[in-house]
Amino acid sequence: MLLRGLREKGKVAFAAVDNSTLETEPMGPKSRGAIVLETEMNRVRNPTGEDWGAPSWGWFRPTAAGNCEYLETLTESLVKGVRRVEKMGFTQVLALVNPRGYFLSLAAAVDRCGLLKQWILFRVPAHPRRLLSAVREIVPFVRASAEGKKIKGGIYPISVLYPFLKKENKVYKDSLPNPWQKYSSLPSIEEVKTQWQALKRK
Repeated sequence: MLLRGLREKGKVAFAAVDNSTLETEPMGPKSRGAIVLETEMNRVRNPTGEDWGAPSWGWFRPTAAGNCEYLETLTESLVKGVRRVEKMGFTQVLALVNPRGYFLSLAAAVDRCGLLKQWILFRVPAHPRRLLSAVREIVPFVRASAEGKKIKGGIYPISVLYPFLKKENKVYKDSLPNPWQKYSSLPSIEEVKTQWQALKRK
């Protein structure tokens, strides 16, 4: 609803992080487009059809030995998806993914593909009840991108949702191996506010 106008004009294409099908594709090399990756599904299946269940952190938590098999598997799958999207020629990609395991895997995949300075990853709390608030916060950036404004790539925690992100970080105390640990760390509120204000001015 918040982006219906842009969607109807074909300026914004949507895709779910667990689905390889895009709603629309860019119309030529000079097209302007943005993709919002969002995850609201109840069940998740990997490319072979194996049911991973609900996208809760319990599926991705490291073992006692420190292994993160599911995170690695999901990251490898997302690398393929990221490369596929890259080849489509979109001028800007914005991602909003709330489940923790999905966000960490997507960040690792985008970085592995060398696109972390081009793609915009919005970090939001994992709980679904914060998703609508997160969408409202990023709508202006999606609109700006669709109008041709270039937004600097990177990971941007949404500042107004920082208290919830901080609370979650205290709950998720698992020590993760690289590369996921560096995406799990949360900057200070001062850094987040400065980064967010700079993003708004661009």
